[in-house]
Amino acid sequence: MVSSMDKVAIVRCSDYTVSTVKNAMMESFGFFGGADKYIKPGETILLKPNLIVASKEDGATTDARFIEAVIEIVKDQHAIPVVGDSPAFGSATGVAKSVGILEVLERQNIDIVEFERNIPFREGVKITKSLKDFDKIINLPKLKAHSQVRFTGATKNLFGLTKGKIKAWQHVIVRNNLDKFCLMILRIYDSVRPAFTLVDAIDIMEGQGPRGGPMRRFGFVFSGVNCLSIDTVMAKCLGIDMEKAPLLQAATKNGYKGTSFEGIEVMGESIENVIINDFAYPETLNDISFSLKGVVKSLFHHLWLLYVKEHR
Repeated sequence: MVSSMDKVAIVRCSDYTVSTVKNAMMESFGFFGGADKYIKPGETILLKPNLIVASKEDGATTDARFIEAVIEIVKDQHAIPVVGDSPAFGSATGVAKSVGILEVLERQNIDIVEFERNIPFREGVKITKSLKDFDKIINLPKLKAHSQVRFTGATKNLFGLTKGKIKAWQHVIVRNNLDKFCLMILRIYDSVRPAFTLVDAIDIMEGQGPRGGPMRRFGFVFSGVNCLSIDTVMAKCLGIDMEKAPLLQAATKNGYKGTSFEGIEVMGESIENVIINDFAYPETLNDISFSLKGVVKSLFHHLWLLYVKEHR
């Protein structure tokens, strides 16, 4: 019998109408025993979207309507949703305002949290101490091509639980060792283990993501408990072989479960109806390391956004 850790649901979702997305999400939860199995009354739930950058036209962030649908589901279970992330540049509030998410949160009377400083969790992993304020995490990634790890989905989204420019510094200290970087992501995943993941794969990014790539309508919500199983299924659907997926390779090498497609039960849409053969992903990966000069430059840009642009 396949456990819930080795199951992934794929549900068709034709557009971003909140009611349509919510129905797709409820169907997704249904494959795993229902939303009430994962969201209990009175719990404070961190909704962790991808808020990488303040550009609505870019399509790089989790869609505001996708987030609103989850908010309604959490409220329906009499729990308390809170949205939080640590963007590459600027504040979570600033990015949320730019991409239309803040408007949703204000209408729904939902807080957005600016993550506090990083503290040690386990195996030397340092992530925001704000996680101690929440009972559970619901992970809300955006499916995109990625110029450094080929594609980003469920597992990589958790890197945003590291506050601010510390993420950039971690790119420096891995010294262009992609295996080391992927292992760091996996240890973050070990430390937090979201209760549930719902992937915004309605519109996905191709090309040289995670920013600025062309968007295409895919029309699905991927979901499950094991982020690596979700990523494995999504890689299969995008036509990305395991040997071209560094994060999944690192997970397999280090004994993580969920990276064997044959061992995963796919529910909902038949995998044959989801696979696309022309997804444009980076054939050659960029260096995972950032130069010290680049980090300093990005730090000044980050501070300018925080203290100048966002306060105009």
